[in-house]
Amino acid sequence: MNAELGRFVVREINPWEAPRVFRLTGDPQVMRYMGFPVHKDEAEAAALIARYKNNPSGRWLAVCPKDDPADMLGIVGFEVQRHQATVTIMFSRDWRARGAGRAFSAPFVEWIFTHPQIWRVWAYCHTENKPVQRVLERMGAEREGRLRRFEVFPNLGPEPQDCFVYAIVRG
Repeated sequence: MNAELGRFVVREINPWEAPRVFRLTGDPQVMRYMGFPVHKDEAEAAALIARYKNNPSGRWLAVCPKDDPADMLGIVGFEVQRHQATVTIMFSRDWRARGAGRAFSAPFVEWIFTHPQIWRVWAYCHTENKPVQRVLERMGAEREGRLRRFEVFPNLGPEPQDCFVYAIVRG
């Protein structure tokens, strides 16, 4: 699954790209609000790639600049269930990725809505994750509410945390 989205390309993540994935999943700041622990090594990143490669309803795709599709700026995950897609976005902290989340999000949502069965795109984020809240709002998502004790963020602790839920609906 590959697509050109504005100045970006989304593409499958290959098994040999574990070092690139580990640059993201091994960074405690990138992983602070993710639903799985910071990876300790490239083998954990490789296991993550394999898990999503074999998942029929969910995908993790590399987000790359169109002019250099080997350069992974981030990862976008989405899972389709019936008429809706759940979205997860993670971008590197390096200078090349600055602003990429904002620039990438709107074309990505437009691309998801080209699939006729999708009527709702939604995401949730920790109530203290202000940068993701801003990205979701800039891509046109509306905050629908607060989900109390909804998700465990292992990099914050063992207890479920509160999240905001955001959504964009077609039509």
